[in-house]
Amino acid sequence: MALTKVLMAVTTYPLPSRSYDELVCTGGFLENGDWIRIYPVPFKFLEFKKYQWIELELRKPKKFDFRPESHSPLYPDLSDLKILGEIGTKYVSS
Repeated sequence: MALTKVLMAVTTYPLPSRSYDELVCTGGFLENGDWIRIYPVPFKFLEFKKYQWIELELRKPKKFDFRPESHSPLYPDLSDLKILGEIGTKYVSS
């Protein structure tokens, strides 16, 4: 999938992992509105938050996950992650 821009929407509670200490699963939307799931994301490298646009390189998972929306970071330490901006959530009355 290569370099991908994602609007982050959800993050799960951290779970223990033998390989990464703690992992989270994250999800968001691509620019075209399609849903995307990103797993595994090591909790200690989780620098983004909900409603932020991020950009990173993704690939299809190699094992056990055949869901079309599932992707894995190309770099497990998220070294290529760029935070591009944030969508405000403040209510504005008209």
